[in-house]
Amino acid sequence: MFTTIKFDSIKTRLLIIIAVCLLGMLVLVVNQIYNTDRLIKLNSQSKQLLQLSNELLQLRRHEKDFLLRLDPLYVDSFSLRAEGFTEQLSEVKSVFSKLDDSDILFDELSSSFSQYQSQFFALVNLQTQIGLDENNGFQGDFRDATHKLEDELKRLNQSNLQVLLLQMRRSEKDFLLRKRMEYVERETSYYQQLSAAISQSRPVNAQFQQTLLDDYQYSFLQLVAAYQTIGLDHNSGLQGQFREQAHTLEAQLISVNNKLTLVIGLAEKRVEHISLLIMAITALALIILLIKSYITFQRAFLNFVMFFYRCKREYQHMDGKKLGFAEFKYLATIANEMIDARRDMERQLLAANKQIEELEKGVKV
Repeated sequence: MFTTIKFDSIKTRLLIIIAVCLLGMLVLVVNQIYNTDRLIKLNSQSKQLLQLSNELLQLRRHEKDFLLRLDPLYVDSFSLRAEGFTEQLSEVKSVFSKLDDSDILFDELSSSFSQYQSQFFALVNLQTQIGLDENNGFQGDFRDATHKLEDELKRLNQSNLQVLLLQMRRSEKDFLLRKRMEYVERETSYYQQLSAAISQSRPVNAQFQQTLLDDYQYSFLQLVAAYQTIGLDHNSGLQGQFREQAHTLEAQLISVNNKLTLVIGLAEKRVEHISLLIMAITALALIILLIKSYITFQRAFLNFVMFFYRCKREYQHMDGKKLGFAEFKYLATIANEMIDARRDMERQLLAANKQIEELEKGVKV
Protein backbone atom coordinates (compact mmCIF):
# COMPACT_ATOMS: atom_id res chain seq x y z
CA MET A 1 0.00 0.00 0.00
CA PHE A 2 2.84 2.39 0.89
CA THR A 3 4.53 1.75 -2.48
CA THR A 4 1.23 2.41 -4.31
CA ILE A 5 0.75 5.71 -2.52
CA LYS A 6 4.32 6.72 -3.09
CA PHE A 7 4.60 6.00 -6.84
CA ASP A 8 0.96 5.79 -8.00
CA SER A 9 0.45 9.31 -9.32
CA ILE A 10 2.33 12.14 -11.01
CA LYS A 11 1.43 14.46 -8.14
CA THR A 12 2.88 12.01 -5.60
CA ARG A 13 6.03 11.62 -7.70
CA LEU A 14 6.46 15.40 -7.84
CA LEU A 15 5.95 15.62 -4.09
CA ILE A 16 8.59 12.94 -3.59
CA ILE A 17 11.05 14.87 -5.79
CA ILE A 18 10.36 18.06 -3.83
CA ALA A 19 10.71 16.15 -0.54
CA VAL A 20 14.08 14.71 -1.65
CA CYS A 21 15.32 18.20 -2.54
CA LEU A 22 14.15 19.64 0.76
CA LEU A 23 15.55 16.71 2.74
CA GLY A 24 18.91 17.04 1.00
CA MET A 25 19.03 20.78 1.70
CA LEU A 26 17.94 20.23 5.31
CA VAL A 27 20.66 17.61 5.92
CA LEU A 28 23.20 19.89 4.24
CA VAL A 29 22.18 22.84 6.43
CA VAL A 30 22.29 20.73 9.62
CA ASN A 31 25.72 19.42 8.66
CA GLN A 32 26.96 22.94 7.96
CA ILE A 33 25.61 24.27 11.28
CA TYR A 34 27.12 21.42 13.30
CA ASN A 35 30.52 21.51 11.65
CA THR A 36 30.61 25.31 11.54
CA ASP A 37 30.08 25.35 15.30
CA ARG A 38 32.94 22.89 15.66
CA LEU A 39 35.17 25.00 13.42
CA ILE A 40 34.29 28.12 15.40
CA LYS A 41 35.37 26.37 18.61
CA LEU A 42 38.58 25.16 17.01
CA ASN A 43 39.39 28.61 15.66
CA SER A 44 38.65 30.07 19.08
CA GLN A 45 41.18 27.63 20.51
CA SER A 46 43.63 28.69 17.84
CA LYS A 47 43.26 32.29 19.01
CA GLN A 48 43.79 31.21 22.62
CA LEU A 49 46.93 29.34 21.61
CA LEU A 50 48.09 32.51 19.87
CA GLN A 51 47.48 34.39 23.11
CA LEU A 52 49.48 31.71 24.94
CA SER A 53 52.33 32.27 22.49
CA ASN A 54 52.13 36.01 23.14
CA GLU A 55 52.13 35.39 26.89
CA LEU A 56 55.20 33.19 26.57
CA LEU A 57 56.85 35.88 24.45
CA GLN A 58 56.17 38.41 27.22
CA LEU A 59 57.57 35.99 29.82
CA ARG A 60 60.74 35.60 27.77
CA ARG A 61 60.99 39.38 27.52
CA HIS A 62 60.68 39.84 31.31
CA GLU A 63 63.19 37.03 31.82
CA LYS A 64 65.75 38.66 29.51
CA ASP A 65 65.09 42.10 31.02
CA PHE A 66 65.86 40.75 34.49
CA LEU A 67 69.03 38.98 33.39
CA LEU A 68 70.17 42.14 31.60
CA ARG A 69 69.16 44.80 34.13
CA LEU A 70 68.85 42.72 37.36
CA ASP A 71 65.75 44.65 38.39
CA PRO A 72 63.31 42.81 40.76
CA LEU A 73 60.38 44.58 39.06
CA TYR A 74 60.80 42.25 36.09
CA VAL A 75 60.52 39.25 38.44
CA ASP A 76 57.15 40.57 39.66
CA SER A 77 56.02 41.09 36.07
CA PHE A 78 57.17 37.58 35.24
CA SER A 79 55.15 36.13 38.14
CA LEU A 80 51.96 37.92 37.03
CA ARG A 81 52.40 36.75 33.45
CA ALA A 82 53.10 33.20 34.63
CA GLU A 83 49.78 33.10 36.52
CA GLY A 84 47.92 34.28 33.42
CA PHE A 85 49.72 31.72 31.28
CA THR A 86 48.76 28.90 33.66
CA GLU A 87 45.09 29.96 33.68
CA GLN A 88 44.90 30.20 29.89
CA LEU A 89 46.62 26.85 29.52
CA SER A 90 44.00 25.25 31.80
CA GLU A 91 41.17 26.78 29.74
CA VAL A 92 42.66 25.55 26.46
CA LYS A 93 43.18 22.07 27.88
CA SER A 94 39.57 21.85 29.14
CA VAL A 95 38.13 22.83 25.75
CA PHE A 96 40.38 20.35 23.97
CA SER A 97 39.01 17.66 26.28
CA LYS A 98 35.44 18.62 25.27
CA LEU A 99 36.41 18.35 21.62
CA ASP A 100 37.87 14.86 22.20
CA ASP A 101 41.28 16.05 21.02
CA SER A 102 43.07 16.05 24.35
CA ASP A 103 46.40 14.23 24.55
CA ILE A 104 49.60 14.15 26.55
CA LEU A 105 50.88 17.29 24.83
CA PHE A 106 49.07 19.47 27.34
CA ASP A 107 50.41 17.52 30.29
CA GLU A 108 53.92 17.83 28.88
CA LEU A 109 53.35 21.53 28.24
CA SER A 110 52.15 22.11 31.81
CA SER A 111 55.09 20.16 33.21
CA SER A 112 57.56 22.04 31.02
CA PHE A 113 56.14 25.39 32.05
CA SER A 114 56.39 24.45 35.74
CA GLN A 115 60.04 23.51 35.22
CA TYR A 116 60.64 26.71 33.25
CA GLN A 117 59.08 28.79 36.03
CA SER A 118 60.97 27.01 38.85
CA GLN A 119 64.27 27.28 37.00
CA PHE A 120 63.75 31.00 36.47
CA PHE A 121 63.14 31.58 40.17
CA ALA A 122 66.19 29.42 40.99
CA LEU A 123 68.17 31.64 38.62
CA VAL A 124 66.75 34.73 40.33
CA ASN A 125 67.64 33.40 43.79
CA LEU A 126 71.20 32.60 42.73
CA GLN A 127 71.59 35.98 41.05
CA THR A 128 70.27 37.62 44.23
CA GLN A 129 72.93 35.77 46.20
CA ILE A 130 75.56 37.01 43.77
CA GLY A 131 74.09 40.48 44.10
CA LEU A 132 71.72 42.55 42.01
CA ASP A 133 74.37 45.31 42.08
CA GLU A 134 78.00 45.59 43.17
CA ASN A 135 77.09 46.56 46.72
CA ASN A 136 74.97 43.51 47.57
CA GLY A 137 75.44 39.75 47.90
CA PHE A 138 78.70 38.09 47.02
CA GLN A 139 79.67 41.11 44.94
CA GLY A 140 79.25 43.38 47.95
CA ASP A 141 81.31 41.06 50.17
CA PHE A 142 84.03 40.86 47.54
CA ARG A 143 84.08 44.62 47.09
CA ASP A 144 84.40 45.19 50.83
CA ALA A 145 87.25 42.67 51.06
CA THR A 146 88.96 44.34 48.10
CA HIS A 147 88.73 47.83 49.59
CA LYS A 148 90.02 46.65 52.96
CA LEU A 149 93.04 44.99 51.35
CA GLU A 150 93.75 47.99 49.13
CA ASP A 151 93.47 50.43 52.04
CA GLU A 152 95.82 48.35 54.16
CA LEU A 153 98.46 48.16 51.45
CA LYS A 154 98.15 51.88 50.73
CA ARG A 155 98.42 52.70 54.41
CA LEU A 156 101.76 50.89 54.67
CA ASN A 157 102.87 52.22 51.27
CA GLN A 158 103.90 48.78 50.04
CA SER A 159 104.22 49.50 46.34
CA ASN A 160 105.43 46.05 45.30
CA LEU A 161 102.43 44.43 46.97
CA GLN A 162 100.14 47.01 45.44
CA VAL A 163 101.45 46.11 41.97
CA LEU A 164 100.68 42.45 42.55
CA LEU A 165 97.24 43.36 43.89
CA LEU A 166 96.68 45.50 40.81
CA GLN A 167 97.48 42.48 38.62
CA MET A 168 95.01 40.41 40.68
CA ARG A 169 92.35 43.10 40.26
CA ARG A 170 92.95 43.18 36.53
CA SER A 171 92.53 39.39 36.27
CA GLU A 172 89.44 39.60 38.48
CA LYS A 173 87.85 42.28 36.29
CA ASP A 174 88.71 40.33 33.14
CA PHE A 175 86.89 37.33 34.58
CA LEU A 176 83.84 39.35 35.62
CA LEU A 177 83.73 40.90 32.16
CA ARG A 178 84.46 37.87 29.95
CA LYS A 179 83.57 34.97 32.30
CA ARG A 180 86.59 32.86 31.24
CA MET A 181 88.33 30.53 33.68
CA GLU A 182 91.81 31.34 32.39
CA TYR A 183 91.54 34.67 34.20
CA VAL A 184 90.71 32.83 37.43
CA GLU A 185 93.86 30.74 37.02
CA ARG A 186 95.88 33.88 36.39
CA GLU A 187 94.33 35.60 39.40
CA THR A 188 95.14 32.56 41.57
CA SER A 189 98.74 32.71 40.40
CA TYR A 190 98.96 36.37 41.40
CA TYR A 191 97.31 35.51 44.70
CA GLN A 192 99.99 32.96 45.44
CA GLN A 193 102.69 35.48 44.51
CA LEU A 194 101.15 38.16 46.69
CA SER A 195 100.76 35.76 49.60
CA ALA A 196 104.42 34.75 49.28
CA ALA A 197 105.46 38.40 49.03
CA ILE A 198 103.55 39.27 52.20
CA SER A 199 105.28 36.41 54.03
CA GLN A 200 108.72 37.50 52.78
CA SER A 201 108.25 41.21 53.57
CA ARG A 202 107.48 40.37 57.19
CA PRO A 203 105.74 43.62 58.12
CA VAL A 204 104.44 44.15 61.63
CA ASN A 205 100.89 43.26 60.63
CA ALA A 206 101.71 40.58 58.05
CA GLN A 207 99.23 38.22 59.64
CA PHE A 208 96.49 40.82 59.30
CA GLN A 209 97.37 41.43 55.64
CA GLN A 210 97.32 37.69 54.98
CA THR A 211 93.89 37.47 56.59
CA LEU A 212 92.62 40.30 54.37
CA LEU A 213 94.14 38.64 51.32
CA ASP A 214 92.55 35.32 52.24
CA ASP A 215 89.19 37.05 52.70
CA TYR A 216 89.63 38.68 49.31
CA GLN A 217 90.49 35.36 47.65
CA TYR A 218 87.66 33.54 49.41
CA SER A 219 85.15 36.18 48.29
CA PHE A 220 86.47 36.05 44.75
CA LEU A 221 86.38 32.24 44.51
CA GLN A 222 82.88 32.28 46.07
CA LEU A 223 81.83 34.67 43.33
CA VAL A 224 83.51 32.47 40.69
CA ALA A 225 81.73 29.36 41.99
CA ALA A 226 78.38 31.18 41.90
CA TYR A 227 78.98 32.32 38.31
CA GLN A 228 79.98 28.78 37.35
CA THR A 229 76.71 27.53 38.84
CA ILE A 230 74.68 30.20 37.07
CA GLY A 231 76.61 29.65 33.84
CA LEU A 232 79.68 31.31 32.35
CA ASP A 233 77.76 31.69 29.07
CA HIS A 234 74.20 31.29 27.80
CA ASN A 235 74.62 27.57 27.16
CA SER A 236 76.16 26.38 30.43
CA GLY A 237 75.14 26.06 34.07
CA LEU A 238 71.72 26.96 35.36
CA GLN A 239 71.39 29.63 32.69
CA GLY A 240 71.93 27.04 29.95
CA GLN A 241 69.41 24.64 31.51
CA PHE A 242 66.91 27.45 31.80
CA ARG A 243 67.45 28.48 28.20
CA GLU A 244 67.08 24.88 26.99
CA GLN A 245 63.87 24.51 29.02
CA ALA A 246 62.50 27.72 27.49
CA HIS A 247 63.22 26.40 24.00
CA THR A 248 61.56 23.09 24.90
CA LEU A 249 58.48 24.96 26.11
CA GLU A 250 58.33 27.00 22.91
CA ALA A 251 58.70 23.84 20.80
CA GLN A 252 55.88 22.09 22.71
CA LEU A 253 53.61 25.09 22.30
CA ILE A 254 54.35 25.09 18.57
CA SER A 255 53.60 21.35 18.52
CA VAL A 256 50.20 21.93 20.15
CA ASN A 257 49.48 24.72 17.70
CA ASN A 258 50.48 22.51 14.77
CA LYS A 259 48.19 19.74 16.06
CA LEU A 260 45.30 22.18 16.33
CA THR A 261 46.03 23.46 12.81
CA LEU A 262 45.92 19.85 11.60
CA VAL A 263 42.60 19.26 13.41
CA ILE A 264 41.14 22.42 11.84
CA GLY A 265 42.33 21.34 8.39
CA LEU A 266 40.83 17.86 8.81
CA ALA A 267 37.56 19.35 10.08
CA GLU A 268 37.35 21.66 7.07
CA LYS A 269 38.02 18.76 4.69
CA ARG A 270 35.43 16.69 6.53
CA VAL A 271 32.82 19.44 6.10
CA GLU A 272 33.66 19.65 2.41
CA HIS A 273 33.54 15.88 1.88
CA ILE A 274 30.28 15.40 3.79
CA SER A 275 28.68 18.31 1.94
CA LEU A 276 29.74 16.86 -1.41
CA LEU A 277 28.47 13.43 -0.35
CA ILE A 278 25.07 14.85 0.67
CA MET A 279 24.77 16.76 -2.61
CA ALA A 280 25.84 13.69 -4.60
CA ILE A 281 23.31 11.43 -2.85
CA THR A 282 20.54 14.00 -3.30
CA ALA A 283 21.41 14.50 -6.97
CA LEU A 284 21.57 10.73 -7.55
CA ALA A 285 18.17 10.22 -5.91
CA LEU A 286 16.66 12.99 -8.05
CA ILE A 287 18.22 11.59 -11.22
CA ILE A 288 16.87 8.11 -10.45
CA LEU A 289 13.39 9.49 -9.74
CA LEU A 290 13.38 11.65 -12.88
CA ILE A 291 14.64 8.83 -15.11
CA LYS A 292 12.13 6.40 -13.65
CA SER A 293 9.32 8.97 -14.07
CA TYR A 294 10.40 9.69 -17.64
CA ILE A 295 10.48 5.98 -18.54
CA THR A 296 7.06 5.43 -16.93
CA PHE A 297 5.58 8.45 -18.73
CA GLN A 298 7.06 7.42 -22.08
CA ARG A 299 5.80 3.85 -21.70
CA ALA A 300 2.27 5.08 -20.85
CA PHE A 301 2.27 7.50 -23.77
CA LEU A 302 3.30 4.74 -26.20
CA ASN A 303 0.58 2.49 -24.81
CA PHE A 304 -2.02 5.20 -25.48
CA VAL A 305 -0.70 5.76 -29.00
CA MET A 306 -0.85 2.02 -29.74
CA PHE A 307 -4.32 1.79 -28.19
CA PHE A 308 -5.80 4.47 -30.46
CA TYR A 309 -3.99 2.97 -33.44
CA ARG A 310 -5.49 -0.49 -32.78
CA CYS A 311 -8.92 0.97 -32.21
CA LYS A 312 -9.12 1.71 -35.96
CA ARG A 313 -9.29 -2.03 -36.68
CA GLU A 314 -10.44 -3.72 -33.50
CA TYR A 315 -11.65 -3.05 -30.04
CA GLN A 316 -9.13 -4.04 -27.41
CA HIS A 317 -9.01 -3.12 -23.76
CA MET A 318 -6.01 -1.21 -22.48
CA ASP A 319 -4.03 -2.89 -19.68
CA GLY A 320 -3.93 -0.29 -16.87
CA LYS A 321 -1.15 -2.12 -15.01
CA LYS A 322 1.31 -1.17 -17.73
CA LEU A 323 0.60 2.54 -17.51
CA GLY A 324 2.28 3.26 -14.16
CA PHE A 325 0.74 6.55 -13.08
CA ALA A 326 -2.75 6.66 -11.56
CA GLU A 327 -3.80 9.42 -13.93
CA PHE A 328 -3.04 7.23 -16.94
CA LYS A 329 -4.77 4.25 -15.31
CA TYR A 330 -7.83 6.43 -14.82
CA LEU A 331 -7.75 7.48 -18.48
CA ALA A 332 -7.37 3.81 -19.47
CA THR A 333 -10.41 2.91 -17.38
CA ILE A 334 -12.48 5.63 -19.11
CA ALA A 335 -11.21 4.49 -22.54
CA ASN A 336 -12.12 0.87 -21.75
CA GLU A 337 -15.61 1.96 -20.61
CA MET A 338 -15.95 3.95 -23.82
CA ILE A 339 -15.07 0.85 -25.85
CA ASP A 340 -17.53 -1.25 -23.87
CA ALA A 341 -20.26 1.37 -24.37
CA ARG A 342 -19.60 1.52 -28.11
CA ARG A 343 -19.72 -2.26 -28.35
CA ASP A 344 -23.08 -2.25 -26.57
CA MET A 345 -24.37 0.43 -28.89
CA GLU A 346 -23.16 -1.49 -31.95
CA ARG A 347 -24.80 -4.70 -30.66
CA GLN A 348 -28.03 -2.86 -30.00
CA LEU A 349 -27.84 -1.24 -33.43
CA LEU A 350 -27.20 -4.61 -35.05
CA ALA A 351 -30.14 -6.13 -33.18
CA ALA A 352 -32.38 -3.22 -34.24
CA ASN A 353 -31.33 -3.62 -37.88
CA LYS A 354 -32.21 -7.32 -37.74
CA GLN A 355 -35.63 -6.54 -36.35
CA ILE A 356 -36.22 -3.99 -39.06
CA GLU A 357 -35.20 -6.47 -41.73
CA GLU A 358 -37.55 -9.10 -40.28
CA LEU A 359 -40.41 -6.62 -40.22
CA GLU A 360 -39.78 -5.65 -43.82
CA LYS A 361 -39.79 -9.30 -44.84
CA GLY A 362 -43.11 -9.85 -42.99
CA VAL A 363 -44.74 -6.90 -44.75
CA LYS A 364 -43.69 -8.18 -48.16
CA VAL A 365 -45.14 -11.60 -47.42
